[in-house]
Order: sequence, then structure tokens, then C-alpha cells
Amino acid sequence: MIARRTQIRDQQGSPFLIGSLEPTMVRWSPFWRPWNRSNHLICYIDVTGLLAVLLLLLIMFMLKDPVCPPMRSGGVDLARVGSPVSMRGADREDALIVAVMRDGKLFLGSDPILPEQLPPRIRDGVNRGAEKKVYIRADARASYGYVKEVLDGIHAAGIERIGILVDRRKPASPIP
Repeated sequence: MIARRTQIRDQQGSPFLIGSLEPTMVRWSPFWRPWNRSNHLICYIDVTGLLAVLLLLLIMFMLKDPVCPPMRSGGVDLARVGSPVSMRGADREDALIVAVMRDGKLFLGSDPILPEQLPPRIRDGVNRGAEKKVYIRADARASYGYVKEVLDGIHAAGIERIGILVDRRKPASPIP
């Protein structure tokens, strides 16, 4: 870029310069220029760093991390049934959802919890205004012993209404 200067005089007659930039082409002398290079300046944006970061983010969001607590949308492979009943209360923000992982880990909402801590934490949630119903998200391959511990803890908290969250089984495709 070469600055092009224009002389303009102000009201008192003294000159001042206004500079403007014009795009120019850089030329090399043929002696210094390699034989396979053109005479033009190549300008472009290198996006390899951006693509590397985007690929990393894509991989992070696509892979399930087994250390992450189960969120409302995933983390537990739910049992599949043919005709589930809709439980809209489980979508509420203050819903008490207990997740049972296949290895026996328990989560109340997104917080890890021990089975003996379950009754007081459920009572505390109900006292803060949550619905007097507990939803269980049990992994389909979890042992029934783990689910039985959760059921006993919920009954010990004085809750009688329990909902078990499941997925809808895909309908069988007709054979042509």
C-alpha cells in the first residue's frame, strides 16, 4: 500500500496533507523472483486454526462423556416400552428426578448423591415447593437392586407418587 498525499489549503492558506491508501501490487525484479512465482502479491486468510477449533468443539459435543452427570435429555439409556404415558411434570424446572446409572451411581437432578442422603434431600426439595412426586430415570441395564434402594429411599421420605421415565419403542416396520 502506498499513501497518496493530497495538498489542501485551509482558510488561512497554510497547506496540510490528507493521506489516502490505495491498493497496489508488489513487483519483484525478475532477478530476485523465483522462476515459478508470479509478480502478484497473494493475500488470503488462513482458516486452518479456525477449522481445528471447530472440529474440536464438534467432537466435544458429539461424544458422550461418561463422567458427566445425566441431564434431563440424556446420559441414561432408558427402558423402551410400546405405549408410554406422557408425564409433563418431569419437564418442570423444580421436578425431583432421580437418575440411576447402570453402575449404581445416583443423581438427584444433576448432583451426585448417596442412597442414604436421598430421603432428606427429597424432603428438602418438597419443602422448597417442588411437586410431591419423584421421577426415576433408571438405566435399562441397571440392576433392580439399585432401583429398589431408590424406591425405598423415596418411600422413607414420605413420597407416595412415583413416576418412572421411559422411551417410546420404535414401531416395527411392516414387512413388504
